[in-house]
Amino acid sequence: MSIPNIISLLRICLVPVFTALYLQGRVMQAMAVLLLCAASDVLDGAIARRFNMVTELGKVLDPVADKLIQAAMMLCAASVTPSVWLLLGMHVLREAALSLLGLHVLRVTGRVYGARWYGKLCTAAIYAVMISLLAFPGVDPRAADAGVLLCAVLVGLCLFMYFMNYLRILRELYGTES
Repeated sequence: MSIPNIISLLRICLVPVFTALYLQGRVMQAMAVLLLCAASDVLDGAIARRFNMVTELGKVLDPVADKLIQAAMMLCAASVTPSVWLLLGMHVLREAALSLLGLHVLRVTGRVYGARWYGKLCTAAIYAVMISLLAFPGVDPRAADAGVLLCAVLVGLCLFMYFMNYLRILRELYGTES
């Protein structure tokens, strides 16, 4: 198993640690775990690319780790910012739809396609907004809702962009006109 894949597995293992710390009211320790998750997300990708350790397993593990920590952050943040429930619902729907489509593309192409810039942007925005909501639960509700709305727009944009990318891949495979 490659070092980047081990780092992704570590991030997956940190999801329940973060959640337990947050639910116990140990917010600073929970934030430290989130920062570790964010840093390790950047680190595993950098190592994989720099040392030619990109693997098909890593292309699956990395986004799974991202989505699990994002969902955990949203579940915890929903306790202080109710609008996050809508974002969490959108997140789950997007991931279900893209997982099904991605599995179809994998089945017909035999390849796993990595994250795109818009997915990384969405992940960064979700981290920033959720960490802000979790670390500062007394933030003005309008500001909190604006951050949640930004994330919701990016989630929708990602759904659309990934859908179009998968559609392009399938069209190229089947040789159909655009």
